[in-house]
Amino acid sequence: MSDDVVLGRAIGALRRHTDQGWVLVRENVLLKALSAFRPSAPVRGRTATPTGPVDYFVVADVLVAALRETLAAVPHVEPLTITCSTDDHDRLTSVVVEIVAAFDEPLLPLAATARKAAAARLTALLGDLAPHADAIAIDVAITDVTEDTSDPWT
Repeated sequence: MSDDVVLGRAIGALRRHTDQGWVLVRENVLLKALSAFRPSAPVRGRTATPTGPVDYFVVADVLVAALRETLAAVPHVEPLTITCSTDDHDRLTSVVVEIVAAFDEPLLPLAATARKAAAARLTALLGDLAPHADAIAIDVAITDVTEDTSDPWT
């Protein structure tokens, strides 16, 4: 029996198989997943207006998405995980960025470029309350290298 025949039989058997237990609970599982609330920490920002400063909050998930977009634009870098920490007054205190770097790129300059890009984006998002580059820990961890940063899993 050829490999193609064996594969065809296996595919056919899988298509006929229905796990009755899953069929019974799938609606409840999907409803629970859709109704799950995942709060994101608020991060305080401030901007100057003609009538004075205005405070606002940015959800940490928005900061993470914006930082991910910014870091993805840095040549030879692909962001993996990004976490933000705040103090008791919702001020940003640290950002940890885990990235994949392109193989054979100098890592220290690459990390410095990623850190600078992250600090600039935070300033744009948080305004006057954005921590100065020296006042915030923007830790960049290069946890892997790849030949092509457009697909970090290759």
